[in-house]
Amino acid sequence: MDKRSLVVRLEVPLAQYRADDAAVRDVLLAGLRWPADTPTGYWQSLAVGWIEQGAAIDTEIIEFVKLISTTAVLPQELRHKAHAIVCHWQRASRL
Repeated sequence: MDKRSLVVRLEVPLAQYRADDAAVRDVLLAGLRWPADTPTGYWQSLAVGWIEQGAAIDTEIIEFVKLISTTAVLPQELRHKAHAIVCHWQRASRL
């Protein structure tokens, strides 16, 4: 499926998303993998927002979130949110 047709689904809150032909995981990964060539980080921010809203994450997803947390061109607020998700994941993984 076209990456653009996946990321636009992030504009809907997670609770309202109906996975008709694209799983939540696929939509999340499309947003997290979006090139960080713009300082807004729009798609990455929406994907992180879905994670904050309770989207299930796994090791592959958390690797992209880690990358977002260290990508200097992205907004500081987004990097901090990503870092908090990574820290929470790491603490939960130790249990």
